[in-house]
Amino acid sequence: MSLGAEKIRLRISNAFGVEDLPVTEVTVSLPRDGKAGTSVIEPSTLKKVTFSGNPSIIIPSGGLAVSDPIVFQVKPQSMLTVSVYLEDGQQGGHITSHPGSRTTSWMSFGNYVHAENLTDSSVQSVEHW
Repeated sequence: MSLGAEKIRLRISNAFGVEDLPVTEVTVSLPRDGKAGTSVIEPSTLKKVTFSGNPSIIIPSGGLAVSDPIVFQVKPQSMLTVSVYLEDGQQGGHITSHPGSRTTSWMSFGNYVHAENLTDSSVQSVEHW
């Protein structure tokens, strides 16, 4: 986050997807010790993210979803951890990614949006996604 805030909203893009993106659940938190690229969060900061009051949303191909406002105090230049669970995965090979993120992303099979640390044997890291 470049600026601080008392409330935030998340935007999830499917701009380059050619199939709908079914998002099952999303959480946001602060990473442990404010570090970028870590798989460990500060559990006391974990917040559920909703879209029009619902924990899930289907984002159409080429679409964008904006979350409901989240009461989440963020200091300027803070790192955030956003965890996204796709119960059905995403169909097709065209996905919207963020190769300029310059941080490590973590992926695993299963729903770990409430996990304090990703320790499942399926966890994989990539430099950016």
